[in-house]
Amino acid sequence: MLLKQDIEFYSPTILKSYNLDQTMRYQLSMLQNLDLFTRKHSENVANLTCRMCEYLHANKNFTIHATISAYLHDIGKLFIPPEILSKPTSLTEEEFDIMKTHTTIRL
Repeated sequence: MLLKQDIEFYSPTILKSYNLDQTMRYQLSMLQNLDLFTRKHSENVANLTCRMCEYLHANKNFTIHATISAYLHDIGKLFIPPEILSKPTSLTEEEFDIMKTHTTIRL
């Protein structure tokens, strides 16, 4: 049985951007412009993904690919209007339909 202390999922992970192409570096830098919640969520998903890959002894290239993908999984939110993305109350049905488009936007 795995105990909580056996895996530190949120330990800091350094993503070396020197081996990323220009498009990926640009997309990762754009995360800084997203709202704080989305940026932190993307960082947490990437850290969790990296730690899971390490725990599973995944190939280094796979780990890098999976971690980058995790960072970028919500990059489509750059195209969601800020008033919807950061709305403090529940979204209307129309706003929610707009929010769902972040998964299908092609960059």
